[in-house]
Amino acid sequence: MGAGDHLTEVWQIEWRNVVWGGATSDVRLTDLSGWLEKPSLRGSNPDRPGRHGQFPGRKYSEGRTVEVELTVFADDDDFTTLRSLEDAFSYAEDPAEEELAIWAGTEQPHMIRARLEKVAVPTDHEWSVGYHRVRCQWVASDPNRYVHWVAVSPVLGMPGGASTGITFPITFPITFGTGVSSGSLTLWNGGNAPAWPTFTLTGTLVAPTIMRTDTGQKLQFAPSYTLLDGETMTIDTYDRTVTIAGVSRRDQLIVADWFSLPPQRDTVITLSSTGAYDSSAGLTSSHYWTYL
Repeated sequence: MGAGDHLTEVWQIEWRNVVWGGATSDVRLTDLSGWLEKPSLRGSNPDRPGRHGQFPGRKYSEGRTVEVELTVFADDDDFTTLRSLEDAFSYAEDPAEEELAIWAGTEQPHMIRARLEKVAVPTDHEWSVGYHRVRCQWVASDPNRYVHWVAVSPVLGMPGGASTGITFPITFPITFGTGVSSGSLTLWNGGNAPAWPTFTLTGTLVAPTIMRTDTGQKLQFAPSYTLLDGETMTIDTYDRTVTIAGVSRRDQLIVADWFSLPPQRDTVITLSSTGAYDSSAGLTSSHYWTYL
Protein backbone atom coordinates (compact mmCIF):
# COMPACT_ATOMS: atom_id res chain seq x y z
CA MET A 1 0.00 0.00 0.00
CA GLY A 2 1.22 3.48 -0.84
CA ALA A 3 0.86 6.87 0.80
CA GLY A 4 -2.81 7.77 1.16
CA ASP A 5 -4.11 4.20 0.96
CA HIS A 6 -4.59 4.07 4.74
CA LEU A 7 -6.69 7.24 4.93
CA THR A 8 -10.38 6.54 5.53
CA GLU A 9 -11.96 9.97 6.14
CA VAL A 10 -11.36 13.68 5.66
CA TRP A 11 -9.01 15.61 7.92
CA GLN A 12 -6.50 12.80 8.16
CA ILE A 13 -2.77 12.84 7.48
CA GLU A 14 -0.41 9.96 6.69
CA TRP A 15 3.33 10.20 7.21
CA ARG A 16 5.75 7.27 7.24
CA ASN A 17 2.82 4.82 7.13
CA VAL A 18 1.20 6.24 10.29
CA VAL A 19 -2.21 7.93 10.19
CA TRP A 20 -3.44 10.76 12.44
CA GLY A 21 -6.66 12.74 12.45
CA GLY A 22 -10.32 12.08 11.86
CA ALA A 23 -13.45 13.07 13.75
CA THR A 24 -12.99 10.64 16.67
CA SER A 25 -9.22 10.26 16.79
CA ASP A 26 -7.20 10.95 19.91
CA VAL A 27 -4.88 13.06 17.74
CA ARG A 28 -6.63 15.43 15.34
CA LEU A 29 -5.58 17.69 12.52
CA THR A 30 -6.40 21.16 13.89
CA ASP A 31 -4.58 23.45 11.46
CA LEU A 32 -3.41 23.13 7.86
CA SER A 33 -1.79 25.68 5.58
CA GLY A 34 -0.08 25.52 2.21
CA TRP A 35 -2.03 22.46 1.07
CA LEU A 36 -4.89 23.87 -0.97
CA GLU A 37 -3.20 27.24 -1.53
CA LYS A 38 -1.27 27.72 -4.76
CA PRO A 39 2.45 28.46 -4.34
CA SER A 40 3.82 31.82 -5.43
CA LEU A 41 5.09 32.30 -8.96
CA ARG A 42 8.69 33.14 -9.81
CA GLY A 43 9.96 35.04 -12.81
CA SER A 44 9.96 38.68 -13.86
CA ASN A 45 8.63 40.97 -16.56
CA PRO A 46 11.44 42.72 -18.46
CA ASP A 47 11.00 46.45 -18.98
CA ARG A 48 10.07 47.79 -22.42
CA PRO A 49 13.03 49.94 -23.52
CA GLY A 50 12.04 53.56 -24.21
CA ARG A 51 8.38 52.90 -23.47
CA HIS A 52 5.99 52.57 -20.58
CA GLY A 53 5.31 49.09 -19.27
CA GLN A 54 6.92 45.70 -19.47
CA PHE A 55 7.00 42.58 -21.59
CA PRO A 56 5.16 39.64 -20.00
CA GLY A 57 7.81 37.19 -18.84
CA ARG A 58 7.56 33.46 -18.20
CA LYS A 59 6.16 32.50 -14.81
CA TYR A 60 6.74 29.24 -12.97
CA SER A 61 5.56 28.02 -9.61
CA GLU A 62 7.88 27.92 -6.64
CA GLY A 63 8.06 24.88 -4.35
CA ARG A 64 5.27 24.06 -1.91
CA THR A 65 5.51 24.62 1.86
CA VAL A 66 2.95 22.75 3.99
CA GLU A 67 2.35 23.32 7.71
CA VAL A 68 0.29 20.99 9.88
CA GLU A 69 -0.80 21.21 13.49
CA LEU A 70 -1.79 18.03 15.36
CA THR A 71 -3.52 18.32 18.73
CA VAL A 72 -3.85 15.57 21.35
CA PHE A 73 -7.49 15.35 22.49
CA ALA A 74 -7.05 12.35 24.82
CA ASP A 75 -5.84 12.43 28.41
CA ASP A 76 -2.08 12.85 28.08
CA ASP A 77 -0.91 13.86 31.53
CA ASP A 78 2.11 11.58 31.25
CA PHE A 79 2.98 13.00 27.77
CA THR A 80 2.95 9.50 26.23
CA THR A 81 1.03 10.55 23.10
CA LEU A 82 3.04 13.73 22.72
CA ARG A 83 6.30 11.78 22.90
CA SER A 84 5.05 9.33 20.28
CA LEU A 85 4.32 12.26 17.97
CA GLU A 86 7.77 13.71 18.51
CA ASP A 87 9.31 10.33 17.69
CA ALA A 88 7.22 9.97 14.53
CA PHE A 89 8.34 13.37 13.28
CA SER A 90 12.03 12.92 13.96
CA TYR A 91 14.62 14.32 11.59
CA ALA A 92 16.70 12.13 9.33
CA GLU A 93 20.33 12.84 8.46
CA ASP A 94 20.54 14.39 4.99
CA PRO A 95 16.83 13.64 4.49
CA ALA A 96 15.36 12.71 1.15
CA GLU A 97 11.87 13.72 0.10
CA GLU A 98 9.24 11.32 1.45
CA GLU A 99 5.57 10.82 0.69
CA LEU A 100 3.10 12.93 2.67
CA ALA A 101 -0.62 12.28 2.15
CA ILE A 102 -3.47 14.47 3.42
CA TRP A 103 -7.22 14.26 2.90
CA ALA A 104 -8.64 17.75 3.27
CA GLY A 105 -10.80 19.80 0.93
CA THR A 106 -10.72 17.25 -1.91
CA GLU A 107 -12.81 14.26 -2.96
CA GLN A 108 -9.98 11.84 -2.23
CA PRO A 109 -6.55 11.92 -0.55
CA HIS A 110 -3.74 13.77 -2.29
CA MET A 111 -0.01 13.33 -1.76
CA ILE A 112 3.26 15.16 -2.29
CA ARG A 113 6.92 14.28 -1.86
CA ALA A 114 8.54 16.60 0.67
CA ARG A 115 11.20 16.91 3.34
CA LEU A 116 10.30 17.47 6.96
CA GLU A 117 12.18 20.65 7.81
CA LYS A 118 10.72 21.99 11.03
CA VAL A 119 9.00 20.52 14.11
CA ALA A 120 7.77 22.58 17.07
CA VAL A 121 5.94 21.76 20.31
CA PRO A 122 4.20 24.95 21.51
CA THR A 123 4.50 25.29 25.29
CA ASP A 124 1.88 28.00 25.78
CA HIS A 125 -1.20 28.16 28.00
CA GLU A 126 -3.03 25.46 26.04
CA TRP A 127 -0.07 23.13 26.57
CA SER A 128 -0.13 23.79 30.32
CA VAL A 129 -3.80 22.79 30.60
CA GLY A 130 -3.35 19.54 28.68
CA TYR A 131 -3.83 20.41 24.99
CA HIS A 132 -0.56 19.11 23.65
CA ARG A 133 0.26 20.04 20.07
CA VAL A 134 2.91 19.41 17.46
CA ARG A 135 3.45 21.73 14.50
CA CYS A 136 5.32 20.37 11.47
CA GLN A 137 6.56 21.99 8.29
CA TRP A 138 7.37 20.22 5.02
CA VAL A 139 8.96 21.72 1.91
CA ALA A 140 8.35 20.06 -1.47
CA SER A 141 10.52 20.89 -4.48
CA ASP A 142 7.64 19.77 -6.74
CA PRO A 143 4.64 22.03 -6.03
CA ASN A 144 2.09 19.63 -7.53
CA ARG A 145 -0.31 17.51 -5.50
CA TYR A 146 -1.13 14.05 -6.81
CA VAL A 147 -3.93 11.57 -6.26
CA HIS A 148 -2.73 8.68 -4.12
CA TRP A 149 -3.10 6.07 -6.87
CA VAL A 150 -1.47 5.77 -10.27
CA ALA A 151 -3.39 5.53 -13.55
CA VAL A 152 -1.89 2.66 -15.57
CA SER A 153 -2.83 2.18 -19.21
CA PRO A 154 -3.49 -1.12 -20.96
CA VAL A 155 -0.59 -2.61 -22.89
CA LEU A 156 -0.36 -1.15 -26.38
CA GLY A 157 0.93 -4.01 -28.50
CA MET A 158 2.34 -3.72 -31.98
CA PRO A 159 -0.24 -4.76 -34.58
CA GLY A 160 2.23 -5.17 -37.42
CA GLY A 161 5.77 -4.57 -38.64
CA ALA A 162 7.91 -3.41 -41.51
CA SER A 163 9.33 -5.51 -44.29
CA THR A 164 11.74 -4.73 -47.09
CA GLY A 165 8.89 -4.25 -49.60
CA ILE A 166 8.78 -5.84 -53.06
CA THR A 167 11.76 -7.99 -54.05
CA PHE A 168 12.99 -7.82 -57.64
CA PRO A 169 12.87 -9.72 -59.86
CA ILE A 170 9.20 -10.16 -59.07
CA THR A 171 8.06 -13.65 -58.20
CA PHE A 172 4.57 -14.87 -57.42
CA PRO A 173 2.86 -14.59 -55.04
CA ILE A 174 3.93 -10.91 -54.65
CA THR A 175 4.82 -9.79 -51.09
CA PHE A 176 4.31 -6.06 -50.43
CA GLY A 177 5.23 -6.01 -46.74
CA THR A 178 3.20 -4.38 -43.95
CA GLY A 179 4.80 -0.94 -43.67
CA VAL A 180 5.43 0.73 -40.30
CA SER A 181 3.59 -0.74 -37.32
CA SER A 182 1.65 1.66 -35.10
CA GLY A 183 -1.07 1.87 -32.46
CA SER A 184 -2.57 4.36 -30.01
CA LEU A 185 -3.57 4.90 -26.38
CA THR A 186 -6.07 7.39 -25.00
CA LEU A 187 -4.91 8.81 -21.66
CA TRP A 188 -7.06 10.85 -19.27
CA ASN A 189 -5.75 13.32 -16.68
CA GLY A 190 -8.53 14.14 -14.21
CA GLY A 191 -6.55 16.80 -12.34
CA ASN A 192 -6.35 20.57 -12.89
CA ALA A 193 -2.66 20.71 -13.89
CA PRO A 194 -0.54 18.99 -16.57
CA ALA A 195 0.50 15.42 -15.72
CA TRP A 196 3.87 14.03 -16.80
CA PRO A 197 3.58 10.35 -17.77
CA THR A 198 6.11 7.56 -17.44
CA PHE A 199 6.32 5.30 -20.48
CA THR A 200 7.54 1.72 -20.40
CA LEU A 201 8.68 0.15 -23.68
CA THR A 202 9.21 -3.59 -24.11
CA GLY A 203 11.30 -4.93 -27.00
CA THR A 204 11.75 -5.90 -29.70
CA LEU A 205 11.26 -2.36 -31.10
CA VAL A 206 13.33 -0.76 -33.84
CA ALA A 207 13.65 3.05 -33.80
CA PRO A 208 10.50 3.42 -31.66
CA THR A 209 8.64 6.73 -31.63
CA ILE A 210 6.06 7.89 -29.08
CA MET A 211 3.95 10.83 -30.27
CA ARG A 212 1.22 13.05 -28.86
CA THR A 213 -1.12 13.26 -31.82
CA ASP A 214 -2.78 16.65 -31.19
CA THR A 215 0.52 18.57 -30.99
CA GLY A 216 2.86 16.35 -32.99
CA GLN A 217 5.36 16.31 -30.10
CA LYS A 218 7.34 13.11 -30.11
CA LEU A 219 10.05 11.07 -28.43
CA GLN A 220 11.93 9.49 -31.30
CA PHE A 221 14.88 7.11 -31.12
CA ALA A 222 17.70 6.81 -33.62
CA PRO A 223 17.02 4.76 -36.79
CA SER A 224 19.88 2.45 -35.85
CA TYR A 225 18.61 1.82 -32.32
CA THR A 226 16.90 -1.45 -31.37
CA LEU A 227 15.31 -2.22 -28.02
CA LEU A 228 16.08 -5.90 -27.84
CA ASP A 229 13.73 -8.75 -27.03
CA GLY A 230 13.35 -9.00 -23.25
CA GLU A 231 14.64 -5.46 -22.61
CA THR A 232 12.46 -2.92 -20.81
CA MET A 233 13.01 0.81 -21.18
CA THR A 234 11.59 3.42 -18.79
CA ILE A 235 11.01 6.96 -20.05
CA ASP A 236 10.26 9.44 -17.24
CA THR A 237 8.94 12.61 -18.89
CA TYR A 238 8.99 14.61 -15.63
CA ASP A 239 12.66 13.97 -14.88
CA ARG A 240 13.44 13.58 -18.61
CA THR A 241 15.34 10.36 -18.21
CA VAL A 242 15.62 7.27 -20.41
CA THR A 243 16.91 4.14 -18.67
CA ILE A 244 17.27 0.39 -19.13
CA ALA A 245 17.94 -1.44 -15.85
CA GLY A 246 19.07 1.84 -14.34
CA VAL A 247 21.52 2.64 -17.16
CA SER A 248 20.86 5.80 -19.16
CA ARG A 249 20.12 5.49 -22.88
CA ARG A 250 19.28 9.15 -23.31
CA ASP A 251 21.93 9.34 -26.03
CA GLN A 252 19.69 7.27 -28.35
CA LEU A 253 16.80 9.76 -28.14
CA ILE A 254 17.33 11.98 -31.20
CA VAL A 255 14.05 13.94 -30.92
CA ALA A 256 13.06 14.94 -27.38
CA ASP A 257 9.82 16.94 -27.54
CA TRP A 258 8.95 16.23 -23.92
CA PHE A 259 5.20 16.47 -23.47
CA SER A 260 2.67 16.34 -20.65
CA LEU A 261 -1.00 15.33 -20.47
CA PRO A 262 -3.33 18.38 -20.30
CA PRO A 263 -5.86 18.51 -17.45
CA GLN A 264 -9.48 17.41 -17.81
CA ARG A 265 -9.16 15.93 -21.28
CA ASP A 266 -8.17 12.86 -23.25
CA THR A 267 -4.75 12.76 -24.91
CA VAL A 268 -4.04 10.28 -27.69
CA ILE A 269 -0.55 8.74 -27.75
CA THR A 270 0.77 6.68 -30.65
CA LEU A 271 3.64 4.21 -30.80
CA SER A 272 5.44 3.31 -34.01
CA SER A 273 8.34 1.01 -34.84
CA THR A 274 10.15 0.30 -38.10
CA GLY A 275 10.91 -3.28 -37.11
CA ALA A 276 9.17 -6.56 -37.74
CA TYR A 277 6.15 -7.62 -35.72
CA ASP A 278 6.88 -8.93 -32.24
CA SER A 279 3.96 -10.15 -30.16
CA SER A 280 5.78 -9.40 -26.89
CA ALA A 281 6.67 -5.80 -27.81
CA GLY A 282 4.63 -2.82 -26.73
CA LEU A 283 4.14 0.22 -24.53
CA THR A 284 2.41 1.04 -21.26
CA SER A 285 1.89 4.46 -19.70
CA SER A 286 1.42 5.49 -16.08
CA HIS A 287 0.69 8.86 -14.52
CA TYR A 288 -0.90 10.51 -11.51
CA TRP A 289 -3.80 12.92 -11.82
CA THR A 290 -2.10 16.20 -11.01
CA TYR A 291 -3.31 19.27 -9.10
CA LEU A 292 -1.76 22.67 -8.47
